Amino acid sequence: MNRNSEMKSLYYSSSNFFWVIFVFLSLVPQYAVAGNLRTADGKNVVVDQQGFDFYVLSMSFQPEFCHQHRFEHFPGCERPLDFWRGSLTLHGLWPEDYDGTWPSSCTKEKFDPNTVNDLGPERFNRLWPNVKASEQNHGGGGGDLWYSFWEHEWTKHGTCTGLTQDEYFDTALKHFLPTPQIVREYYGKRFAVKRDELLDAYRNDMIGSSNADEDYGDVVLVCSGGKYLSEVRTCVAKNKDGSGSRRMKCIPQVQQESNCGKEIFIAKFYVDPDENDGGGRDVIVVSE
Repeated sequence: MNRNSEMKSLYYSSSNFFWVIFVFLSLVPQYAVAGNLRTADGKNVVVDQQGFDFYVLSMSFQPEFCHQHRFEHFPGCERPLDFWRGSLTLHGLWPEDYDGTWPSSCTKEKFDPNTVNDLGPERFNRLWPNVKASEQNHGGGGGDLWYSFWEHEWTKHGTCTGLTQDEYFDTALKHFLPTPQIVREYYGKRFAVKRDELLDAYRNDMIGSSNADEDYGDVVLVCSGGKYLSEVRTCVAKNKDGSGSRRMKCIPQVQQESNCGKEIFIAKFYVDPDENDGGGRDVIVVSE
């Protein structure tokens, strides 16, 4: 479903000009005025309406993604970094509106692969990997397979932020959400971690960090088939210039994306030894 509700062309004569203007402004007030967002810690964040209100930060668990695509033998799934066994990685930083809709593909600005070099390829490889490709797949072109994931995120989401490409990707990387140790502890186990225990682990990690407190709001857990950890999402307030600000409580529409049951299994990479056996699972198709 297209989140971005588009205005249809209006054809009018001079006699109903002012009526059309009135209807137009009443339909899109979120783009016409500034407002305030009250964050979970009770502080007001001034919102400069640039077509969206805040960000959804989405983190992916690569072992689960690779399990869903295990017959495609992606390079990053065949030779994963050990870091990915205990840490989720960036999926994207997505502009969102208070009403639960979101803008998409706002300009035709092409992705510039120099952004990866500007910010450091090692940061992308570790924190925002494209497991479908290896670094050997790129040769400098924006359409190359190695760049394709970041190109998609820029084209669909980044073009709606008002930020430059360097600013957009750097904002996402700086808001990277650390994964609590409990994910590594339950990696590939036959037994599950309790959902509330995982939520508490994220909450305690945030409380203990230098830029978070107990009022930041819980993360949103997304599971394949309701039981295998797939993604973790959180919300980030927006500064007036479009950059990310501080963590905030997610709106109900984002919270409702949580579909994990009371017990959550932490998958392993399919190339890892089967001592804890995750290989007998059926593939659960997850929409992207």
